[in-house]
Amino acid sequence: MPVYKFRDVAEMNRPLWRTPGDPRLYASIAAVWARGARLSRRSFAPGVRRFRSIGELEASADAPGVEPTRR
Repeated sequence: MPVYKFRDVAEMNRPLWRTPGDPRLYASIAAVWARGARLSRRSFAPGVRRFRSIGELEASADAPGVEPTRR
C-alpha cells in the first residue's frame, strides 16, 4: 500500500473514493481481495484423520491439512 505525503493540510481531505465504472475501482477491489486471501488463515477439515498405512498417508499428502512424512 503506497504511503502518501501531503504538502498541505487541505490535501488530506481529498476523498480517495473511486467512481462506479472506473477501471481503477476494479483493480483496487481485486487488490483488497488478494490481500484478504493471503492474510486469511488456512482452513483444515475438522476431525482426526486415520490412515491404515504410511503409503495411504503419503498418497493423501497433497490434501489440505496433511503434512508429508519425513524420513
